Amino acid sequence: MKLQVKRKRLFKKLNKKGEGYTIDMPYKITHMEGLKMKVEKMPDKSKMGYRLMDLEQVDCFLADVTRHVCICPGALNLALKGMRPTTPLTEINSFGLASTIGVLCQGCNQMIKHDTSKRLNCLHSKKYDVNVRAVWGSMVTGNGCDHLNELFGTLNSPGLRQGTFTTIEEEISEMWRSVLEEEMLAAGEEERRLAIQNNEYHQGVPYITVIADGGWSKRSHKHTYNASGGVAIIIGKRTGKILYIGIRNKYCYICSTQSEPAEHKCFKNWTQSSQAMESDIIVEGFKKAEEVHGVRYLKLIADGDSSVYAKIHEEVPIWGKYVTKIECSNHACKCLRSNLEKLVNDNPIYKGQNKLSKPTRVRLVSAVRCAIRMRSQENSPMSARKIAHDIRNSIHHIFGNHEKCSDFCKAKSTITPETNDGNASVGENMDEENLFDDQYAFWTEGSSISAQEQSRLHSPNTHYTSLDKQMLADVSVLLNRLASKSDRLIGNNTTNAAEAWMHIRSKFDGGKFNNLCNRGSWHARCYGAAARQNLGTKWATTVWESSTKTSPGYFFIEMYNKRDKDYENTKKSVKRPDHQKKRWQKKMKGWSESTSKKARREYGPNSTEVCDDLDITTLEQLKEEYLKLHIEISNDKLDQIEKQTVQQSASQVWKSERKKRLTASNYGKIVRRNPKLKVTPLVKDLLYSNFKGNRCTVKGLQEERNTIHEYILKKAELGHNVTVEPVGLIVNRQHKFLAASPDGKVKDSNGDIGLIEIKNLLQNKNISFMQATKTVKDFCLVEKNGVLSLKKNHLYYYQCQGLVNVTGLPWIDFVVRSLSPYQIHIERIYSDKDLWNEIMLPKLTAFYHQVLLSELAAPRYNKVPGIREPGIWVGIIDFTNIAFNIPSFIMIHYQ
Repeated sequence: MKLQVKRKRLFKKLNKKGEGYTIDMPYKITHMEGLKMKVEKMPDKSKMGYRLMDLEQVDCFLADVTRHVCICPGALNLALKGMRPTTPLTEINSFGLASTIGVLCQGCNQMIKHDTSKRLNCLHSKKYDVNVRAVWGSMVTGNGCDHLNELFGTLNSPGLRQGTFTTIEEEISEMWRSVLEEEMLAAGEEERRLAIQNNEYHQGVPYITVIADGGWSKRSHKHTYNASGGVAIIIGKRTGKILYIGIRNKYCYICSTQSEPAEHKCFKNWTQSSQAMESDIIVEGFKKAEEVHGVRYLKLIADGDSSVYAKIHEEVPIWGKYVTKIECSNHACKCLRSNLEKLVNDNPIYKGQNKLSKPTRVRLVSAVRCAIRMRSQENSPMSARKIAHDIRNSIHHIFGNHEKCSDFCKAKSTITPETNDGNASVGENMDEENLFDDQYAFWTEGSSISAQEQSRLHSPNTHYTSLDKQMLADVSVLLNRLASKSDRLIGNNTTNAAEAWMHIRSKFDGGKFNNLCNRGSWHARCYGAAARQNLGTKWATTVWESSTKTSPGYFFIEMYNKRDKDYENTKKSVKRPDHQKKRWQKKMKGWSESTSKKARREYGPNSTEVCDDLDITTLEQLKEEYLKLHIEISNDKLDQIEKQTVQQSASQVWKSERKKRLTASNYGKIVRRNPKLKVTPLVKDLLYSNFKGNRCTVKGLQEERNTIHEYILKKAELGHNVTVEPVGLIVNRQHKFLAASPDGKVKDSNGDIGLIEIKNLLQNKNISFMQATKTVKDFCLVEKNGVLSLKKNHLYYYQCQGLVNVTGLPWIDFVVRSLSPYQIHIERIYSDKDLWNEIMLPKLTAFYHQVLLSELAAPRYNKVPGIREPGIWVGIIDFTNIAFNIPSFIMIHYQ
């Protein structure tokens, strides 16, 4: 660069003598002759870094430089002298990601410059190609200007100004919108052609079935419906393409920040509530259907989350009242699942085994979904009535009562009257793998029914008549509500196409995490997602070529070709038989892991916390209050508890009341406990165990009624006519912290009354009881002189002694039964008062009041430092304030 300026304006003295003149940056003096001089602009070295350069433009630039050097005499002369003919490459101007680069010829001082990117020359944009591509890429990945500049700043490259980004974004929006409008018209024409082909007319106008749904620009979390933007679409069912899209925006940045805004393109087009956006857009689309596409939307597939259907009837003229709504089957089942979860949360008594547990709710919803699918395949005039029947009957079906099941219920056809005893088949004790297999089959065409019926074989049984009648009634209310929509569920239609588009749109808007409603960004992202829906996976290259009239480029095309191949491969893999199974296994396993007690202790409201313990005085006060409130209650209340808990493990009252006390099944653990061990593991086992059964306990529950029947027959052979009555939780009247749950109360015809305790053994080896006494470690029976009897130091013996002493009955028949091979052992055990009063009762009393009661009154579980460890107890315990039938002071050694 040559400049001629006055010396006094450019130079400054470096010393007092006036020697050594220089010039400020970014210029330098290259030649001086008297008052004449040459000044060149120096490149700014601080702005060096990486640049995006079009190789074609670089090639043209190098060709221009080479051509100039070859014809410039000065440059040739310098080259012959071995000197550089041009100055180093420098960036003259920067336009976002595009730049103007140049070199200065040392021979003639001519600047040779070139742009690193071409400019577009199309209807919608004249911007540099690289800048448009950068903004395009940011939009389709859900990012904005800040994200783009973050990326290029890290690469040490210049980014885009927000104003430039916004301008280009609006231009791209127009590209996408114009292409989308053409595609929607083409989709409407195809839908109209198919309607005419199928002779579907309403008042002389072709009619079609559409799918409609809407969404917002931010997450609502089911309680805050205040998004600034909303979008809704109408999709033709046959083509699966969008016929109409409407966008609403409640905010404009310029209008909100300026009192008197200049003329601008305002995207604010909505002033009402965010909830009303969806219905307004869809009604608007219905009104334009006949005008734009020449069809009527006479059947609407939608969910039930908005007032769309009602407004269509009210506001669409002429044919709106004839529109019929078809329920989305998936959404109906989803609402049922949510209502079941709410029912359980509102009624905690419905939780647990043989009630509305998580597996039970999954099976109930799956049974309803399966019934809708099966009946929709029949295409019969009675399908709606059959669907309603199957939905109402599903609660009885999953609990094992198949009397009113439909013809496709395999359990009804395989269970004979002899084997069908009305047992329920749903619980929490089933193996996880069986649950995975069942659920895979539930959602797989062809095998869903067989797997649904097979699930009953892997679950503990409970007599159907013993189920909570109020629970069945509450669930029936929910099922009746769904059954009333049976005529809308015919056809097994879903809004999956609309839900899939909402998923696509979430990629464009950054998963609803970014606020895109200030200007036109929200509109642009919705247009792009709609173009993706109608044009398929290669939509971007098609729209680029159509809008800019230029080639998308090799890498642009290659990326979408690869994506299209991946999509086709994914569709093939989904059809593989094991794909859905693995997917469901992953989902159910993740649920199991995330809801475990260990996981909940890591994070959330149940996470482990550090908490200082209470002082002795406060703790003793809390223990006394707990005893008065929960333990020392009236005998009438105890009688009521016994009646309410006859179902035992199927009763929520039984579960809650027994945790407040020590029960007979745990007496042996406490009496035989090693005094050197800590009490924490035992307290966790008594109060916080998550054990829900295994194959042994499942088999034991299934065979209990059969064992009682055989016990009665055996007694009859010996001349005793006995009956067995079910009993609930029996609380000792003197020591109300002790309780027991016998398997039944035995009444002999001679007036003798006792108890029965049943142990159904599941053996891995086919051996007899006599052989087991010699080979099986910790076997409950012992052989002496050829006679089998219960070991006096076995846990079962302490349980039997606890049962008779708590209930006050003189004897208990201990029954052991096995099926491999079949054998039964019946032994009468009488109450041992010395064992009870001298050993068992003192240890149980000490453990309850010194260990368990402290944890019940002031829990330390899941807190740091944890459950209280009393250590070695050697001393005198005062029981004078407690109504125990033992001396006032006794010496106890307990750890």
